[in-house]
Amino acid sequence: MSEVIKSLLIVAVLLPGQTVSADVLVLKNGDRISGEISKIWDNEVSIEPEYADEFSVDLSAVDHIESGRDFEIELDDGTKIVGQLAGADSDGRQILNTESDSVSVGLEELFELDEPEKAFDWGGNIELSTAFNSGNTDSYNTKLKADGTVKSNNHRYIGEVTYLKEKLDGDVTQERDLFKYDYNWLFREPWFFSAQLTFERDPIIELDSRVILSAGLGWDIWVTPRRNLSVQIGVGSQFEEIADKSQESGVWIWSLRYRQDFFGDDLELYHNNSIASNFSGRANTSYKTTTGLRFEITDLLYANLSLDYDYETDPVNFAENEDVTLLIGLGAEF
Repeated sequence: MSEVIKSLLIVAVLLPGQTVSADVLVLKNGDRISGEISKIWDNEVSIEPEYADEFSVDLSAVDHIESGRDFEIELDDGTKIVGQLAGADSDGRQILNTESDSVSVGLEELFELDEPEKAFDWGGNIELSTAFNSGNTDSYNTKLKADGTVKSNNHRYIGEVTYLKEKLDGDVTQERDLFKYDYNWLFREPWFFSAQLTFERDPIIELDSRVILSAGLGWDIWVTPRRNLSVQIGVGSQFEEIADKSQESGVWIWSLRYRQDFFGDDLELYHNNSIASNFSGRANTSYKTTTGLRFEITDLLYANLSLDYDYETDPVNFAENEDVTLLIGLGAEF
């Protein structure tokens, strides 16, 4: 029994030493910063040491990086590799080790570096935005929007809910509900199969419901933690209830989703665009665009400025063709 206890004690002592060694930034002034590197972006490398929150260091101040972990790396010439940052060679250039090769580059050539994409990941936003006008005309707009994305291996689920209400001189002139769900099967990177469901209603103009079911093909042009761009095209059916009358149409669908960070993670630009063009039934083409800026306040909260543009070639009943809304608000990112 004493031998068993002795063996357990030896294992307990040795276990802490079996943890993965930390990443190390070796600075040009000789300092060494140990921690966990998360990214290189905008000529800065972000690292989180055990003794402090994550912070960024100018890449120009770094001599080389030492890490035994794999990263997704993009060079300034567009070359993309998966490899490890294995210190400096005899000429002081950064060594990148891949499964099949070892190359040396200047640190300034590292355009972007990210941790490998997780098999399961999720994220989302919730925003409350408003706009007021007073004087000869009193108007009030409010928009509540929530969206989220869940990715599990080769499957991606994107949901969005928007509630928009507009008042003009005390009268409700618009009360729109919009729900979108998009399923993506990433069958062969960067291509994916898409199935979409969209539900919209605006009782003020007697649009009791508009449901679009579609399927198509998409292309992930960029997919990184700081830059995303995807497009997709599809075909489907549209079912409308207008003033208690049912109408069915065949539609072509176009969707674009774009997001990019600037100045580290302090500023985010996003642009979402969708087009539904009927090829049978009621002749109409609907354009919906949301463009905005998010300004980081804390790790959780941000300020949001958004411009919504909606246009329909043959709007329902007495509605205007064009609808433009500029809103300012607050949001939370999770």
